[in-house]
Amino acid sequence: MSRLSILTLVSLLLAVVTYAVKHRVPSTVPAGEGLLVDKAWLTTNQHPLTPLADIRPPDQTFLTYPEWFLVFSPAEQALYFKNHTSTTFPYMKHVEQMWGGYGVMYDQVKDNFPFNTGYHVMIWVIAGSTTVEYTIKSFYETIIGRVTDTDANEEMTAEDKFNAEYEDSYVKFIEALPWYQYDFNSQLKSVWSNTSLSGPHMLRKLERRYYLTTELLVKSGYGWLIGLGTKSAYETASLKTAVIMDKIPEDEDRSGFIKDKRSLPDGRILANLPRYAAFGTAAGWLASNGTNFYEIAGNKGAILLTVWSEENIKDQPNCKILFTQPLTTIPRVNRVAMVTTVGELGNIVKELRRRDILIEHLYDY
Repeated sequence: MSRLSILTLVSLLLAVVTYAVKHRVPSTVPAGEGLLVDKAWLTTNQHPLTPLADIRPPDQTFLTYPEWFLVFSPAEQALYFKNHTSTTFPYMKHVEQMWGGYGVMYDQVKDNFPFNTGYHVMIWVIAGSTTVEYTIKSFYETIIGRVTDTDANEEMTAEDKFNAEYEDSYVKFIEALPWYQYDFNSQLKSVWSNTSLSGPHMLRKLERRYYLTTELLVKSGYGWLIGLGTKSAYETASLKTAVIMDKIPEDEDRSGFIKDKRSLPDGRILANLPRYAAFGTAAGWLASNGTNFYEIAGNKGAILLTVWSEENIKDQPNCKILFTQPLTTIPRVNRVAMVTTVGELGNIVKELRRRDILIEHLYDY
């Protein structure tokens, strides 16, 4: 090949790469550079009224985001798989969003709190393993999955439908409990016993059985190992969040959220709310009924929340935007990460509900 031909080929490749990079839509759009939160919000409560055993570090409202993205991603998959096969899911976009969100969160805590070694290591482990998983899935689906995939106008195979049901079951489980406690083995038995081998698209059916069997076996084994490591390195996670608030709505008995309540000398109320996904439901109900928060898990400063919105959400004096992520499978809808303070949380929640903006999660440390 002549030197001119080589130079032409190299120039063409560089042009293609440059065009792709230049026109690439970013998967995480920070609201700015570096620290975006009011520094006065990034403090440790020096005189908490919350019992010591129920206090959690203030930086964890930010650091739990990568953990919860690994709930949001399967949730988006479960929704997508109802009408599409997993072959067309944009796995690598989710990898970009996971690490992009973590980068913005790290910028908020790195110079304001001591380095939370245990939590960062945990994030690196789960985010790293998810990166490997999604990369393998993306490669496999691109090379093999697209060959066997059914046409968009054809009915999905029983195995693809099973995948949607399994993903939905998995999401409901991990909203309340650690993923490694999920019973992957029962799902493995189910895919072989509850889906028929007969029917159209036999090549796709056999290939999907291999795909699902491999995934469930690997996750079962890896989950068992992670469970062992977690038990040896970390204490069992509490399933409650201690909250101090000004009042409890009159119809509290119907809510079922509030446990172990007691009055404090200043008239405020200390009680336990459920943790994880259920915390957002409980806090939203309280805020909508006029409750104000003073401490959450012993903290009074910054607290993170994410919402889904089609409209442009801007900074306010009591609420700072961190980043926006377009949902990869839901056109025109963005995930917006924002920060307020514990004392302003009730007002923010009421305002978001008034505007019919879906609150995806409240990060209760």
